Amino acid sequence: MKFDPQCDDIAIVLSALKLRQSADFMDSYSEPYVMVVGMDENSVDGARFHCQLNAFSNVRAYQPLVAAGEGLLLYGPANPGAFVTLSVAIMESDAEIRQAGQDLQAWVSQAAHHIGVASLLAVNPGATTARSLVEQVLGRVANRMRDNQDDTLLTVSGCWFRDRPEPYNINSFSVHHNDFAEATLKVIPLPSG
Repeated sequence: MKFDPQCDDIAIVLSALKLRQSADFMDSYSEPYVMVVGMDENSVDGARFHCQLNAFSNVRAYQPLVAAGEGLLLYGPANPGAFVTLSVAIMESDAEIRQAGQDLQAWVSQAAHHIGVASLLAVNPGATTARSLVEQVLGRVANRMRDNQDDTLLTVSGCWFRDRPEPYNINSFSVHHNDFAEATLKVIPLPSG
């Protein structure tokens, strides 16, 4: 089946995730979570953010965290229009993560209001502005999580564009790592035919 970027959906997944070491060097187990903030061309008009939080329990260094199916869905399935931008933070929880998951949408809204997202997007509704705002909002939320004694292990931000030789870099993956974590993002085409 041929992928039509004008109408077919994509999914962006975290296909692999490993902790290389705990941010709390004395702990043998970690409680990591993945926090995502994103926008696509369709959400820019209403200055709406896609956000989610996924937690893992009792994780040791180098234990694979994402194994079933295609991985952890970060975006979609949807047709993003001209672009989609995501900012992903891998964090290690020292506080109560369940409450943070419930509060995430409110925190994203507060950060967006503080930054003035709606007015900034009204002036320049493109991918560059959206990516900058997604990164700023995730940064503010991550700072709030650090106030709860959580540690940022790895952050990854990216933009995928429709009008490229390979739209949205479908069927590609990218590996991101540092001393604390390793994450692999993959773009999956979902042709309707």
